[in-house]
Amino acid sequence: MTVEDGALLLGAALTLLGYALVVVAGFRREFLWGVINLVPGVSLAFVLLHWRRARLGFIVSLMGLVVVAAALYGGADRTVEEKLAQHDIGLDIQMPVTRPWDEELPNQALVRQIEEETGEPLEIIEFDPFGPSTARPLPPAESFRLAPDGQRVQRAYREAIAAEWGELEGERVRLTLAGGAVREGNLIAVTGRSLFVQQVVQGGHVAFEYRRDDVRRMEVWDVEGASPRVQPRPDPVEELPEPEVIFEELQTTEE
Repeated sequence: MTVEDGALLLGAALTLLGYALVVVAGFRREFLWGVINLVPGVSLAFVLLHWRRARLGFIVSLMGLVVVAAALYGGADRTVEEKLAQHDIGLDIQMPVTRPWDEELPNQALVRQIEEETGEPLEIIEFDPFGPSTARPLPPAESFRLAPDGQRVQRAYREAIAAEWGELEGERVRLTLAGGAVREGNLIAVTGRSLFVQQVVQGGHVAFEYRRDDVRRMEVWDVEGASPRVQPRPDPVEELPEPEVIFEELQTTEE
């Protein structure tokens, strides 16, 4: 269970607890009010008319709703959709605010096209418009030479095993997320729980964090036929204990 899933359960529990407190306050005021408060929408009338009695339950419910909203924004909506999909219930939770990892970059296709034409990943350059800069003259046009076909290195995406993710910092990668979305960029950091991918945008770059649990596949832009940077660890072979050999002394009988 992730932090977002735990927050979702906590928020739901607070919401139900606050609603139960409002219902109990209604029964203490009058039996009819208690019955009316069993309807969630109508119970707001009791809160407005008897604020001093119902304020505790209303505040607890409001806190629970805030926690639920924060958990859904943080990624718990995918857990809810997956659980409902197991029972053949289709639900698409729409976020009122676009999250950074759900937004498509405007020039991602252009970057991919340039890399395919050049055969190398684009380098992300830190640009500080207020920092000192040094003007350098451009080389003459006749100094550029195309490499012969035999010397060109063919590159393509290959699947990266989980054991080598930490060795791929600075490389161009392509992530396939749990929902089927594909994200491309430069891998800048790898932690025990997250991957940080930097993507080029107009006027600069943006670094996005992706949880390891959400990444279904990682591919790295590498030389065709290249092997993984780190060899996968073989499964440990359980050593069988040596058999015990018991020597028994032969007894001879004299006739």
